Amino acid sequence: MAVIEHRVLPVRLEAAPEPVPLQAAFTYRSDRPWELALDFQGAGRHLARWVFSRDLLLDGEACATGAGDIRVWPRRRRSEPRVYLAFSNGEQSCVVSARAKDVRALCRRLVELVPRGEEQRHYDLDAELDGLLIR
Repeated sequence: MAVIEHRVLPVRLEAAPEPVPLQAAFTYRSDRPWELALDFQGAGRHLARWVFSRDLLLDGEACATGAGDIRVWPRRRRSEPRVYLAFSNGEQSCVVSARAKDVRALCRRLVELVPRGEEQRHYDLDAELDGLLIR
């Protein structure tokens, strides 16, 4: 049975001249161990959804990672450490940031659910292939 972790974190859309507060809903399913879904909400409505590699967040918490559509990196500024996530679809892009301590707690939970290197134990490839081939 899949375990689902759903965590809403406050984030900032790093827009000039002032950051804009948003909510970021991270959803992780242990039966889809390599992916992480992220839904952005602001002004009472759903703004965007991105699905990307869990490893991008796990690695990006500590060092810069990613290329292309999604990049993640930590930054320790004067005030509080933050983790930045940059998203681009080729036409539009944005950068959001979250408090590093919130991202760290989320990453710890994701690794508790499915330890790194054990993802294949939680993913039923045969069932996934059956679902694709039967249709």
